[in-house]
Amino acid sequence: MLESQERAYKTALEMVVNQMNDQIKKLEGKFSDLTVSLEFTQREVDELISDIKEQTKSSHEKIKQLEERINHQEDYIRKKNVRISGVEERDGNETWEQSVKTVTSMLQDKLQLEGLELERAHRVGARQDANPRTIVARFSRYCDREAAMRNARKLKGTNIFLDDDLCPASQAIKNAQMPQLKQAKAQGKIAFFRHTKLIIRERYNVGAAAGRGRQPTGDTDEGTAASASTRGQQTVGDAGGVGGVERGAKGSAQSGSATDVDVQVAGTWSDGKEEGFPSLPTPRSDVSLLLSHSASGASP
Repeated sequence: MLESQERAYKTALEMVVNQMNDQIKKLEGKFSDLTVSLEFTQREVDELISDIKEQTKSSHEKIKQLEERINHQEDYIRKKNVRISGVEERDGNETWEQSVKTVTSMLQDKLQLEGLELERAHRVGARQDANPRTIVARFSRYCDREAAMRNARKLKGTNIFLDDDLCPASQAIKNAQMPQLKQAKAQGKIAFFRHTKLIIRERYNVGAAAGRGRQPTGDTDEGTAASASTRGQQTVGDAGGVGGVERGAKGSAQSGSATDVDVQVAGTWSDGKEEGFPSLPTPRSDVSLLLSHSASGASP
């Protein structure tokens, strides 16, 4: 009887173990299916994340390009504008017509410029203290605006300053370079802005042209031209290689001493017609001949 009970227990135990094994196998199968499904889902998620990253990067690039185009368009619209600071402001609210009269008077009295036409001029910002607000003046013609900027050196010592009217993004780029501008000027270099680009150049000396050749002279703005003088042949040109030419001279052999000569660093030697630069007088034919010989290496 005991043997029969023992066999019954063993049979029952085996059945339970078999059932448990079957359940474990089923669970293992389900777990395997879930693992495959999870791996597939993870791959899809990874692909989606990669696509989203690429689309986000492309969107950022397009947004950046659009912002640059908008900034360029805004700067172009402001091309005929000038920001004028330090001009005395009337008591009370100054109308734009009064601002136009004030700027016109300043152009005539301070810059000795007649006949420049303004479309509009107005103060910007809220008046907070006794200091006058900046005036934004828009010229009718771009050439008038350039004439005012070229003559801005005449305002030295008057606490009146003329500056480009740039969009906020361009102005931020320019402001970020102001420490380099001040450092270069402190080192005796020529430093100025072309739009948002900071141009820094060394000062050169050009020897006096020999014999009957006259000295090319002319007033040059520190922001647009450099004073250059050295004996012998000197290559002078801007950083981008625009209009740089070689100028040779006999120097002190015939004239007795080297002479400082104001030259236009960018642009051509004869016409100086690069936009925003003052023109230089054309050298006499004998000096031009001397320069051409010096540039080619032949003896005059």
